[in-house]
Amino acid sequence: MGEQQAAWKRNRLLKDQNNMRKMFKLCGILFVLACSAVYAEAEFDFEELMESIDNNSHNLQGNIVNKDTNATIALAKKMQSDFKLVEGFFEKRGNAADAVTDAKRYEDMAAEIVKFAEANNFEAASNKAIEISNSCDDACHDTYKPL
Repeated sequence: MGEQQAAWKRNRLLKDQNNMRKMFKLCGILFVLACSAVYAEAEFDFEELMESIDNNSHNLQGNIVNKDTNATIALAKKMQSDFKLVEGFFEKRGNAADAVTDAKRYEDMAAEIVKFAEANNFEAASNKAIEISNSCDDACHDTYKPL
């Protein structure tokens, strides 16, 4: 009977070790999934995005001055997308309804630039691009920088 009990204890110990391994694996998988969710939420570096918007705003003016329709449209669409990210950032952050509203407005202005460029109305596109640049400096930069 002593050997049977010893064998039973060994089997029980092996089962417990297997269960413990399974638990560690499960915890590891859950940890990776949790880290992935956190990473997915922070898909971009906000400071880099703002720097990109600032650079693109200046480059957009150059494209407009050179009457480069395709480059103007591409950059204005990129800025629309970037302002959408800014909008989402401030929505998640909270306490920044004005920044959300401004980001939506800049998104709309960038869409207008696309329409002006498609119509070869570079004067109107230039005025709208200047408006974006000036509005950004006056609004968020003064209130939210540095974050």
